[in-house]
Amino acid sequence: MRGRMALLLGLAMLPAGAIATQVGLNGVAARQAAYEEQLSRQALQSISVERGVIDETREMLRVLATAPAIQQIQAGDCRQWLGDVALRYPYVATLSVTAADGRVLCSYPHAPPGFMAPSSELRERAQVRDAFAVGFFESGALSGQPVLAALEPIHEGSRLTGFVGASITTAQLHEILDRGRDLDRARAAIVDSSGRIIAQSTPPVGEFEVGLPRTHQIRNHLGPNPDFVRVDNGAAVIVPLHAPDVYIVMAWASDRPAWRRWGQLAFSLAAPILIWLLAVAAGWFAIEVFVARPLSSVEALARSLARGEDTPDPPELRNAPDEIRSLRRTLAAMAKTLRGREQRLIEALAEERALLREVHHRVKNNLQMVASLLNIQARNARDESEAWGLARAHDRVQLLALVHQRIYASGEVRELRMDDLAAEIARQLIQSRGLQAKDVNLVLHLDPARADVDRAVPLSFLIGEGVSAALDSLGESGPASLEIHLREDADGGVRLAVDSPAAGHVAAEASPGGRLIEAFARQLGAKVGRDPDRPYLLWAIVPPSPRGRATERHA
Repeated sequence: MRGRMALLLGLAMLPAGAIATQVGLNGVAARQAAYEEQLSRQALQSISVERGVIDETREMLRVLATAPAIQQIQAGDCRQWLGDVALRYPYVATLSVTAADGRVLCSYPHAPPGFMAPSSELRERAQVRDAFAVGFFESGALSGQPVLAALEPIHEGSRLTGFVGASITTAQLHEILDRGRDLDRARAAIVDSSGRIIAQSTPPVGEFEVGLPRTHQIRNHLGPNPDFVRVDNGAAVIVPLHAPDVYIVMAWASDRPAWRRWGQLAFSLAAPILIWLLAVAAGWFAIEVFVARPLSSVEALARSLARGEDTPDPPELRNAPDEIRSLRRTLAAMAKTLRGREQRLIEALAEERALLREVHHRVKNNLQMVASLLNIQARNARDESEAWGLARAHDRVQLLALVHQRIYASGEVRELRMDDLAAEIARQLIQSRGLQAKDVNLVLHLDPARADVDRAVPLSFLIGEGVSAALDSLGESGPASLEIHLREDADGGVRLAVDSPAAGHVAAEASPGGRLIEAFARQLGAKVGRDPDRPYLLWAIVPPSPRGRATERHA
């Protein structure tokens, strides 16, 4: 009970605890969001150098692609012209003008005549977009070094005729990244659309080296807006330089130790949970003192009263609420009333059983008187047929008297032991035949079986008629054996069989005994088997009592 009460208290106070926990989590989330927003603003302010390089390169290529001199490239040498442009942009490693099929028309440094630039994903993107595109090459066609290349389409009217391109080596990108990190003490890396790191700055010297996001982390956070990523010993922000082609990753060492961050989170969660647990403990203590213990005392008193014992009030009930003390007094009064009623019921039941046994005793005496009259009448019968009929009537009345004798002698008014009754019925019938059955050997295979009083009478008659039919079939055939089998099934049904190895000649089905067997079988709902060629053989399957099955279902 105490555990259930504590559980109910916890559930009742759970909404308040959940609200307090949610407030703590909201505070942690708000601090984290402010921290991420601060890093994003800092990242946007820190990439001015890198973004300026990309924007400057794009503007340079756009100007070159629209310059009138670009149309005269095929007519003369443009190396001097591209060289002058490259001098103004020291971070540019190569400049080139290519036809739409990749043939290099002019380049700086100079490419051999007829040199073809290999096909690449960058050129396909620039051609599909028909706009500026950036991409990474592990080995540039002109420089032979890892480069970040950019292409700008060249149009003649509305027709795409080629591309003007530029490249920056990763070494130059490394220098640009280091130059931009002198003041913010951050670690930076330029990555492409696949999450691959193209170039990165020199890690700052410190107690802990901040890490960079892994490739799959970068790929999952690429987008048009800055995105926050947790890294080793710090945090990073991924910012687009030229989406969706190239991005920059900015990583800072954490301004707070990890234990401090986790401590704040644990405190934000533990404080409301601790308050909730204290409230539950206080409620449980109150219930324990004012409800649970007094109720346990009342329960112990109720058990004592149920055993008929009168006990004084325990100390726990002296300070209990008035309602519980009133309940204790009510239980005591109820127990006293119930004991009086129980005593009267016991006396009434004993009287009823005595009267019922007296009724069965008188019925047995009356039946024995009737049996004696039938026996006297049978001895004075005029012919053998009349004597035989009266003798069988005497046997049936005597059998019924035996059943009633069993009822009052055993003291059972509901059920009878059918195995004992079957044995006594068989012995009585054999004894009533006198010399005719003196050589009959009775073989009993009787397992313990019981039947209620209402079914015991027809079942006894069924056994008696089966034994009588077998004895009639034996006739004067000499020594013989009579076997009776009886057992009770698990469901309460009864199986009966009467058999004898002797052959008889009387057709039991046509006799009054056969008709009685059928009548008793119908009354019991039993299935009876007879063999016309063996009238001494009888077997029956008696189903369980419907009242007994109903009692089992209710139980």
